[in-house]
Amino acid sequence: MTSELSTPVRSQAELLALFMGPRAQSYLNLPQGQTAAFSWAGLIFGIYWLLYRKMYAYFFLALACGLFFGVISQIIGVSAQYAVWLGLMPNLVLGCIGKRLYAEFAAGKVKAYLQNAQYSEKVFAEAGGTALSMPLLWLFTQIGLVMMLTTPFLKY
Repeated sequence: MTSELSTPVRSQAELLALFMGPRAQSYLNLPQGQTAAFSWAGLIFGIYWLLYRKMYAYFFLALACGLFFGVISQIIGVSAQYAVWLGLMPNLVLGCIGKRLYAEFAAGKVKAYLQNAQYSEKVFAEAGGTALSMPLLWLFTQIGLVMMLTTPFLKY
């Protein structure tokens, strides 16, 4: 048996703090029973915040919903002014429920880890926390696509 796997098992609260990273206290101090907790990062950065917090399934769900509503709004002929407001809806939703969403996401990961700890706590901590690379990759992908689609001299 390796020495990493023989370390004493931590409590659920310790594992939550380990998974969430250095800013865990802002997510752990949420009142019980409160259905929404405001997240400034979710409001300002929207789906980029989901990538930053490694909530990839929620990111793809928000992306799919955004594409669906974008297509529907184009089909029914929504004006550009209203389309801008529709584009801000994910940010408003993530701003309103962002902290609770991440707290529940992390609690689910901790519960799954406690049921089947296949790897060390160090690897578990690295699976949580934050990653700046994914939001930057998504931003540069968007910039590249916009440049490719709006540059007049390129022929497709």
